[in-house]
Amino acid sequence: MPLEQDIPNNHINQPVNEQSPSPHNEGPAVGTPESASTTMVYTRAYMVFAGICILALAIIVKVFVLQLFPSDEALKLASNFTYKVNDIEPVRGRIISSDGSVLASSVPEYEIRWDSKATYDKEEYRAKIDSLTMCLSRLFGDKTAAGYRAIFKEAHASGNRYALIHDHVNANELQAIKKFPFARKGQFKSGFVYIEKQKRDHSFKELATRTVGYGRADNEVGLELAYQDLLAGKKGKQLQEKIPGGYWKPLSDDYVEEPESGSDIVTTIDIHLQDVAHNALNRILTQHNAEWGCAILMEVETGYVRAIANLSKDKNGVYGENLNLAISQSVEPGSTMKLASLMAALDDGLIELEDSVATGRGEIMLEGRRLTDSNLDKGGNGTISAEQVFEKSSNIGTALLIKRAYGTNPQKFLDKINSFGINQKLGLDLLGENSPTLYKTTKDKGWSGVSLTQLSIGYETSCTPLQTLSFYNAIANDGKMVRPQFVQEIKKHGRTIETREPSIIQKGFCKSSTIKKAKRIMEGVMEEGGTADWVFKSSPYKVAGKTGTCKIHANGAYQENRYRASFVGYFPADNPKYSCIVVVNDPRGGSYYGSSVAAPVFKELADKIYSTQMEFHESEVKTDSLVVAQARIPVSKNGNWREMQTVFKGLGIATEEKGKGEWAYTTTKKDSVIVAMRDPKEGLVPNVVGMGLQDALYLLENQGMKVRVFGYGTVKRQSIQAGANIKSNPYITIELL
Repeated sequence: MPLEQDIPNNHINQPVNEQSPSPHNEGPAVGTPESASTTMVYTRAYMVFAGICILALAIIVKVFVLQLFPSDEALKLASNFTYKVNDIEPVRGRIISSDGSVLASSVPEYEIRWDSKATYDKEEYRAKIDSLTMCLSRLFGDKTAAGYRAIFKEAHASGNRYALIHDHVNANELQAIKKFPFARKGQFKSGFVYIEKQKRDHSFKELATRTVGYGRADNEVGLELAYQDLLAGKKGKQLQEKIPGGYWKPLSDDYVEEPESGSDIVTTIDIHLQDVAHNALNRILTQHNAEWGCAILMEVETGYVRAIANLSKDKNGVYGENLNLAISQSVEPGSTMKLASLMAALDDGLIELEDSVATGRGEIMLEGRRLTDSNLDKGGNGTISAEQVFEKSSNIGTALLIKRAYGTNPQKFLDKINSFGINQKLGLDLLGENSPTLYKTTKDKGWSGVSLTQLSIGYETSCTPLQTLSFYNAIANDGKMVRPQFVQEIKKHGRTIETREPSIIQKGFCKSSTIKKAKRIMEGVMEEGGTADWVFKSSPYKVAGKTGTCKIHANGAYQENRYRASFVGYFPADNPKYSCIVVVNDPRGGSYYGSSVAAPVFKELADKIYSTQMEFHESEVKTDSLVVAQARIPVSKNGNWREMQTVFKGLGIATEEKGKGEWAYTTTKKDSVIVAMRDPKEGLVPNVVGMGLQDALYLLENQGMKVRVFGYGTVKRQSIQAGANIKSNPYITIELL
């Protein structure tokens, strides 16, 4: 019986084809069930792929639509999104005075909040909460320990993740809190959140407030507004988490993008002169019960404004820096306009200072209008020269001279006055400058038969106090009008990145001979017979200027017994360094003339500068130096007498001693040194000018003063005059050179 062959398992129960397959037909035949199935699989795959592409495209389109045209529902969903990269405000730049004092800066303050759901140790919290709340109560003193404990308890019960513990916390208080029980574990182990904010701080409060300005977004003025882009810096970015109540809490102290702090603005303001201007003006306004006043001090050559005070009454009758009147208050200048009027006629060769004019007994009728002089009650001025017209501020004399010169051609007068540039804005870096008003032609609205003479004495025209000062400053500057400036440097991280040079508006607007004549008649105002002859009579320096008094125009008419007083000029007259204007509006204390109301503020500023700045005494120093050089006696510093005496003996220099005391003040003569000895008086500022730094510090600090030092060498100036009461200002700055 034949044996059965082994058959592979995979062929068991499979049918046997009776025909052998063709070697060229290895796959299924076309039209077979297998072919149809494959085609269907491919079709389905393509359909799925196409569906995915359509879905992706729809999502992309939807995203673009939501981005460009978000619905209310989409916006609501976005607002509830938990995490977001938010902008972080940078530290705003500082505003600094010319002597380095900080006028405005951003001081950090903090909100202290607590996250009741943070991952802190609950057992430690319960153990330390009593100690923590007791420490908070002692630090702030506004709540008892139980009151603070109630805040934590309520936050814990409600699940508050942003409970306010305390606001307006300063840096020192924050550091103390970080050392308190439980809080010392750190932000993520205690739940405490410290939110830093920036508060704008004005170190000198009211001083130059309207010029410095405010950093608030709702009330930006002054330099804060004018230099917003530089001060603001660049915002940073930080990832934050939104928690119940709509608050955003930083996830960490790290930034996605670091904020960049703003640049520092170095102003032209000298804080010590600003203090004098502010206090002197406030005292005069209070004394005369005036409505408002302003005082501006400017460097003649550079146009740098060293002091600018603007004071007006608030609703409670208290004077404060409410408006920047110096640049925004456009008013009739009154008699200060007479300089421009007479300069126009002088420059056109139509009058000379020696020309005479009959002013009568102080009252005339001109073009149907009554015109008077201030000394009408004394019988007027009679016949006087054109120079005396200005010195005595004669309305009648000025009007008659200008009518004589331009009566047949008033347009020529307008053309000349406008060529001086007093009809143009100054182009200040501060916003808010008011435009001056001045007729351009005799066809302008308002021009009449009396306009020529009224304009000549400062009516029917208007300008701001700073615009008036700029014209007078140009006379002091030999015909070169410079733009008033309030910023001299821009600094970044302590480095100067920009320096503001003096900016010339125009120069040579009149003949040099006219400038000389203008200076001459301005000096005459301070001499015997002038309207301010008594004000600077005892001053060791010479002043050139002009008083101004004009009636106030309100409600469509000039008001009886209401005046605006002013004084504008420069000093020293023979070598002008500073120009100044003071305007006092509506004084009601009896006197209203510029010489008695405005000039005293000018004088107080000038006295302060003269007593503290050595350049005004250079002639004396040069004389001494020459004698010293000839006699070969070295110049000595002021200082301790015992130490100086040893040196003088060693060098064989003869001394002449005057007085008694520990401290010596020397004057070098040809053959000897005069030594005036005296001791400082308790409670009064000592004189340290001429001393070395060591002696100066010893004297000042022994008197209990806080000293700021600039420069090297010998003390050139001190910010507080010797003999002043220390209690009123214990802080002093000394400058060495």
